[in-house]
Amino acid sequence: MTFKRTLLAVSAAALMTGQAWALSGPAPADPGKGHGPGTPNNTNNPGSPHRSTQGTEHTGGKGRHGTFNHPGSSHKCKPHKVAYVASGTLVSQTLAKNADGTYSGEVTVEVKATNHHAAGDKGKTKAYAVEKVRVTFGLRDTNSDGSVGLDDLKAGDRVKLIGKITTLAKKCSQGEFTPTTTIRKIVFHAPATPGS
Repeated sequence: MTFKRTLLAVSAAALMTGQAWALSGPAPADPGKGHGPGTPNNTNNPGSPHRSTQGTEHTGGKGRHGTFNHPGSSHKCKPHKVAYVASGTLVSQTLAKNADGTYSGEVTVEVKATNHHAAGDKGKTKAYAVEKVRVTFGLRDTNSDGSVGLDDLKAGDRVKLIGKITTLAKKCSQGEFTPTTTIRKIVFHAPATPGS
């Protein structure tokens, strides 16, 4: 009887130990290689080299369009070309025809109308130095020589000048900046007739 009691006591103790072991948490899959506080949980993450020491990503780095910290001098403050259109009446001209059919010389015009970018010349008599511009003669053969050209022009004819002018954005410091006008095309017409 005593032997049986002792065997039961030993068996009960063994069962209790087994249950305690079964209730304990699972052992780590890779013991000895766990990570402590502050250690990245995935050192093979390809994005990890781009993280800053504060844990943020790409801080002060380069994006698809360059650095996020834009310099004080914006590309908008560099001179750029915009359309220039002015029209008025012819005062004088010293144009000469080039071998390629273009014209070079000087045209003096009393400017009466302009687009927005040429507004500074409105109301002025302005001399335009031109080089290799295309010229359209929209007038009659006044000297009856069988062709329309420079020798048919006279003071008072209508003139339209088309080209480009350099400009800076309004918010930029103008400083020593001086606009440059480049004419590419000139159109001449006879004076407007009353009622036209």
